[in-house]
Amino acid sequence: MSNHLVVREWGRIVRAQHNAQNSFDEIEVNDQAWLFLSKIAQSSDKHHRYLSFVNSHTLKVRGFVGVIATPDGVQIEILPKHAPTLDAPGLVDSRKLLLRMLKAAKVLPFIESTDALIDTVKQPLPEVLMGRFLQDLAQVVRKGIRKDYQRIEAQERFLKGQLQTARQLRQSPAKQTQFCIEYDVFSDNRAENRLIHSALILVTKWSQYLPNQKLARELRFAFDDVPESRHIAQDLQAWRTSRDMQYYQNLLPWLKLILSQYSPFATANQHAGISFLLPMEKLFEAYVASEIQRALPSDYRLQTQSTQHYLATQTNRPIFQLRPDLVIYRDNELVAVLDTKWKLLDQNQPDGKAGIAQADMYQLFAYGQKCLPGKGRLILIYPQWTGFTQPLAPFEFSEHLTLDVIPFDLDNEQRNINNQAWLCHLLG
Repeated sequence: MSNHLVVREWGRIVRAQHNAQNSFDEIEVNDQAWLFLSKIAQSSDKHHRYLSFVNSHTLKVRGFVGVIATPDGVQIEILPKHAPTLDAPGLVDSRKLLLRMLKAAKVLPFIESTDALIDTVKQPLPEVLMGRFLQDLAQVVRKGIRKDYQRIEAQERFLKGQLQTARQLRQSPAKQTQFCIEYDVFSDNRAENRLIHSALILVTKWSQYLPNQKLARELRFAFDDVPESRHIAQDLQAWRTSRDMQYYQNLLPWLKLILSQYSPFATANQHAGISFLLPMEKLFEAYVASEIQRALPSDYRLQTQSTQHYLATQTNRPIFQLRPDLVIYRDNELVAVLDTKWKLLDQNQPDGKAGIAQADMYQLFAYGQKCLPGKGRLILIYPQWTGFTQPLAPFEFSEHLTLDVIPFDLDNEQRNINNQAWLCHLLG
């Protein structure tokens, strides 16, 4: 019975006696894992409805990606839906894409696409993430674990530090041979190291990948004298960002991830593994924005989630705020409005609409009238896949206002060149 399962977003999770990988779109989980997952689907918080019921024994994954770890040790890896197959190359490509998006969305801003990391994406995503954390931690240990002075109050038979006169005078006669003293100790028992030690213990427990297990055990020796964090939230608040702690900063996102700070359904003392779920729509938007930012000429400026325009006014008060995903300025002039949609279009549909929602067209038309005053470029960006490889013929709202629908290349090794080419063409 496998404890590691993979499913695409919008795939199905079926209740069964044993865990099983039926396909990329359907997995089976045991009763204990099912009970945990069904509670997530029953959440009263609409923002945390990551799963929904299809029927009494089937759940559907919604538009989120990441990892769910159940208390009985089952790890469910949820990958982007654009991956066509469950074979090894498809899994590797999906994991690489998700890691790039996590970096762009600043969930894991310090992750690097090194050759070593690309090799490890053949492992389950939790192992990839734990391995990257261990590599970053190894660099910190090589530079030296930070220590700090701690004030200690004690009763000793010797004098050290400062004698606490008031306390000494209150001593009972039976303890007159002991001195009430206060002194400083240069110790590695500080918030940052306590968090690291706690994360290392969890990684040692969770990892099934031998290189990760070996490195985790080696690193734990460096933190043997450091206690575990008993108050994770407080220690995270006490995390220092001073100059002498700069080489520690790469670890903070990893610690938040491992210690369940990104897990909306983690429960007390139920650390079964790395858990996080993020909306694919937002990850795609953040990734597109980061790629466009890198491609823009120096005289252009990108702004995300612009809030400067409204659909209407009422008694001289603006109302119904417009919030396009991306806008591009040249100098101080708004020249293009862009919106991203995480949806697979089909360019071969005979009606020419390719599956674009009519509501999205209305939305872009409103952007064109209110943000661009009826003149300029509107761009809808969808993920590129085998069914959508070329831009659609432009949609003309008027003589001076057109909408281009563009595929955004996520997989090709030359994706940056391809994406830059169409962007430069549209901006002129």
